[in-house]
Amino acid sequence: MKTYRGVLSPWFETGTEGIVWTLYEDGKKGYDAMRIIENGDRLKVWRESGEIVFDGEIVEDHKAGWEEYPGRPGFGQPSALGYWIHWTQRGWEPDNWAALFFNEYMDGDNAKPLRAELTKKGKPQA
Repeated sequence: MKTYRGVLSPWFETGTEGIVWTLYEDGKKGYDAMRIIENGDRLKVWRESGEIVFDGEIVEDHKAGWEEYPGRPGFGQPSALGYWIHWTQRGWEPDNWAALFFNEYMDGDNAKPLRAELTKKGKPQA
């Protein structure tokens, strides 16, 4: 297992079909810094004040926040804060979970990304 420290960030680009929850590792840039958060990983998140806002194992919930696609009855995916997402942490409301990753965009002039520590469950990402 490998542990990474950095900041939380939502990531998406063409082909992801929704937000991917990530940690951007300290001291690296671009794709080299991106660590995708996955089922079974351990994540600890804190505010600048030191308050712990999450500390636990990632358990993906693919049903919370599920919405039907406009114009495509029967098809859809989870959403949070107006974005398509892939999953929410089990036991969390989708908007509350997403807010951890969008923190830097949600608090006006005081906005800062939340600090986090991610321990990958298996083989470390390169």
